Amino acid sequence: MPTQFAASEKDEVPFAIILGESELKEGMVTVKEQRWETVEGVKQKVVNTSQGEKVERAKLIEFLKSSEGWQRQSI
Repeated sequence: MPTQFAASEKDEVPFAIILGESELKEGMVTVKEQRWETVEGVKQKVVNTSQGEKVERAKLIEFLKSSEGWQRQSI
């Protein structure tokens, strides 16, 4: 997973979607929002200590589209 997270950070992917064994059994995914900001001309990832939010897999798209991260991407 560290390689996958590094790639998502490089490309500034706004969400990490985690589907582990426990999520799979529960019919859920864990969504962790990722954000970046520019500080003194340098783009930096904003530290997010949240473990993410569990979301029903069937409602994932609806959840993403209603999130702040999605709204920022649409601007």
